[in-house]
Amino acid sequence: MISINKNIQSEILMTTMEEIVPQDSLFRKIDKYIDFTFIYDEVKDLYCDNNGRPSIDPIVLFKLVFIQTLDGIKSMRQTCKKIKVDAEYRWFLGIPFGQDTPHFSTFSKNYERRFKDSDVFENIFINIVKQAIKYNLIDGTTFYTDSTHKKANANKNKYNDEIVKNIKERRKWLEEEINEERIKNGRKPFEYKDEIEERHIKVSTTDKESGYYHRDNKEKGFMYLDHRTVDDKCNIIVDCYVTKGNVHDSNPFIERCEYIKNTFDFNIKKYAVDSGYLTLDIKKYFIENDIFGVFGYRRYGSSESRQEKRKYEYIKELDVYYEKETGEILEYNGLIDKVGYKKYQNIDKKKIVRRHIHEEWNEIFNNNRLSEEGKKLYQQRKEHVERSFADSKQNHGYRYAMYKGVKKNQHYTWLICAAQNMKNIAIKKEKVNGKSLTKSTYLTKIINFIENIINIQKLFQKIYV
Repeated sequence: MISINKNIQSEILMTTMEEIVPQDSLFRKIDKYIDFTFIYDEVKDLYCDNNGRPSIDPIVLFKLVFIQTLDGIKSMRQTCKKIKVDAEYRWFLGIPFGQDTPHFSTFSKNYERRFKDSDVFENIFINIVKQAIKYNLIDGTTFYTDSTHKKANANKNKYNDEIVKNIKERRKWLEEEINEERIKNGRKPFEYKDEIEERHIKVSTTDKESGYYHRDNKEKGFMYLDHRTVDDKCNIIVDCYVTKGNVHDSNPFIERCEYIKNTFDFNIKKYAVDSGYLTLDIKKYFIENDIFGVFGYRRYGSSESRQEKRKYEYIKELDVYYEKETGEILEYNGLIDKVGYKKYQNIDKKKIVRRHIHEEWNEIFNNNRLSEEGKKLYQQRKEHVERSFADSKQNHGYRYAMYKGVKKNQHYTWLICAAQNMKNIAIKKEKVNGKSLTKSTYLTKIINFIENIINIQKLFQKIYV
């Protein structure tokens, strides 16, 4: 029998939004576990106390962005259209049917007039992380860092070629160690000075603050980079730092580590990163801060040079290289070059092996990588930070930068990652509470069952007596 729906669009319904919104709604869970009232304190100095028209509730303003992020809606215009007819969104915002919802330009106008020069976005992100800490969802000892690119709102074919002059970055701590080594061996110290390096770069004519991103096996174009750090326990994002697309992953790493430590008072013990972070500065930072660091594998030099060096074995106690086949000894002759490589030679100076002044660091981190703990940690890196990026791009509209400029993209990235953390917190807490509830219900049933047996026994005793 065929069924035909009748026209019921004009039917009057007597119900409430509380009844319409599903009990398992993500927005219900977020509203249950996330405290948004701190936003009032963050923005109160940006509003006038005794003048002007009444404003839209600041929490409602930021919730607009959270709704857009959580449901991966492409624009604020489309978000505000959906809010008009969606009971779930209205319930989350606290706006009943019959009351007007905010215009799509409301948040952008408030951004320009109030928020863009404040630290409210960063503080919102930090507060959500602290709420995760309060819920015991962050361990604070083991972290994973990586970067992902977001396509800038810029045509990759529209650019100017420019020459950029920068002072080449120097490792002054390494220069001092090299000169100490030379003086110890009776040699004249090197004179180091700042060097100007010139680079030809592409500068977008559409978004000048984006950077041209080009890496092997990846799409080229104007991008922004999100340098993200996640915690090991529940994959909560603890830092999201935006740079131009042509900034190397390792450049902001140490600065962001210090930011995480100082902001949240974490005691970092373990860190896993890919081979792009394998620099002397980061190795030094890990060693000085007693951090068990694991880097992805990277090959150095040509295959011929690696094969040649495998013929020799270093004897630390004697500071010499020993040739495995012939037994010939290569001794350190006191020579060290400007970048820190010591030269080991045999008697006739025909065989030469170079060893960096901090070669033992490579050995330490190579042992870390090959250890059982290191292998497990590096595997978890993929499952944590890569999954965090995948979730952002697949579900929260993170593939494209919707705005121009590093600063504005940084502000919205803080809000996007805060929303992602909210979802994570709500799901994890609901799961834990659901288990507790199930366990409690199960115990209650057992107790009731035992009580019923006892009552039955008493009844039989009365009958037989």
